[in-house]
Amino acid sequence: MPSAPDDLFAKFLALGYVAPDDLKEMKERSSALGIPLSEAALLADRLHPDARAWILSEALGIPFVEVEPESISLDLAHLFPETLAREKRIVPIAREGDRVTVAVNDPFCHGAFAVLEEMTGFSLRMVMCPGGTIGGILARFYPDPSGLKPFDLGEGSICREEAGKWLSEGGMKRVCGQILLHAASRGMSGLRMSPVGRDVVIEGRSDAKPVRLLSFPLRFRKPLFDAFLELAGVPGGSELPPETVFHLESETGVVSLQASFLRGLSGPEVIVKILPDLRTGISLDSVGFNPDQLDVTEKVLRKGNGLFLVSSPGPEGVATTLFAMLREGYRPGLRAVTVEERHRFRNEGYIQLDRRQAEERFSGDWSRLAESLEPDILIIEHLPDPAALADLLHLAQAGTLVLCGIRRFNFDRALRTLLTINVDPFILAHVMRLVLHQRLVKLLCMECRRPVPARPSLRMVGERYRGELERIVADASFYLPSGCPKCGGTGYSGRMALFELIPFTPGVQNIVASEGTLEEKLSRLMEEDFYSAAQSVQEMLRRGMVTYEDVAPFFR
Repeated sequence: MPSAPDDLFAKFLALGYVAPDDLKEMKERSSALGIPLSEAALLADRLHPDARAWILSEALGIPFVEVEPESISLDLAHLFPETLAREKRIVPIAREGDRVTVAVNDPFCHGAFAVLEEMTGFSLRMVMCPGGTIGGILARFYPDPSGLKPFDLGEGSICREEAGKWLSEGGMKRVCGQILLHAASRGMSGLRMSPVGRDVVIEGRSDAKPVRLLSFPLRFRKPLFDAFLELAGVPGGSELPPETVFHLESETGVVSLQASFLRGLSGPEVIVKILPDLRTGISLDSVGFNPDQLDVTEKVLRKGNGLFLVSSPGPEGVATTLFAMLREGYRPGLRAVTVEERHRFRNEGYIQLDRRQAEERFSGDWSRLAESLEPDILIIEHLPDPAALADLLHLAQAGTLVLCGIRRFNFDRALRTLLTINVDPFILAHVMRLVLHQRLVKLLCMECRRPVPARPSLRMVGERYRGELERIVADASFYLPSGCPKCGGTGYSGRMALFELIPFTPGVQNIVASEGTLEEKLSRLMEEDFYSAAQSVQEMLRRGMVTYEDVAPFFR
């Protein structure tokens, strides 16, 4: 690259494109290495972006011009599509007949130039301009309806220059979207838009501490509120949802967000939670299966089709298990659709709906959802109507892997519901893959648990467990929760999922498809291929990790 003249770097210095100390260091490096000053400057990465563009223009022989945005005729604004001009930062600055001079900051947008020439029929001539100048021309050509100007932007951790660039690229909506992506890229958990004095401030949350990102004069509060509504896909003038989930694309992937819109006494506010990506954070071997249960669950998931039913006595824990199963069954190229009670985390590559969205779009009809979205894998966190299991069986029969949760059911009720749905028993036997029941148990705080001398009653224990439990009762100590500073006075240190499951092996399939009564089938199923949680629970009792009352349901 030819060396830039000394007066060029003198101009950079005068414009503030390079610091005096940095320029001195770059000259020393240029002399020591025997390379041109411009090359040393680029290698040091100490130059303002406009200075780098200027050096590039010198090397390529492309004019670098400085113009005042107000000097550019507004008659040129209609020559190019606004979206393309904003996205590629290409603006017309002069026209002579069918020849248009365009200003750019990046001279390598070859595809965009070809598209513009084909669309408009003009011949393009290129010059390079400072990024701020291009932003000013864009703002002049396509003024933001809110009236927001770069000088209205109040700096926080986001500088005015960067926010002004966003404003020139797409107005208020673009600014709000980029603020959200900025917060996500910095690992923040969310942000809030609210009034502070005469400003409206957007603050991020980082390590539970507020961080001011950007501020605006208070008169822009409603336009900001409306811009966030538009980003979230909430129709204008509609009743505000309690919360809504939406997605933004960045250069590094998709960011999922959950927004709450409030119209309080002090005016509108926005609270946005950035949903963490736990794709790699939850694996099947981390949710609580014992080795035998894990092995058989992995085997049936590898079939890649069928219906899996997960029941639970309460509302918690089912989503974690279903998503761990989904990750085990997912393969690149498959289309996974999730219907969730509420979004707790994001999964890039999956189509995520909350149940309210699914009900509005498909009226609770799973066949309609499948016809519209064509999932290879469908996960439903909670099935409100157990009768809909028949429809899901038919979807699974057609080749979809269906993972379904059902709440406030014990294992016996889940099996009875499944065996009595209105479907051919042969289809049920050969499409169903696994019935799984999970229960979350609280783990005692090992620092403050207190022993109890009384032995638990085994009156309600089933015969199959009585012998082993009698030995545990004779040898083990039993504990109750107490409370200490370490556990926050609760007496517990966390929770753990315990599982019972029946895989639909050939023996189980024969029982389900047989002509026996419901009670006969249930009895035979429990003897045929039932994977109990008893082994895990017995070990936890021996180690004093749980109270007997919390795990007693596993021994009935």
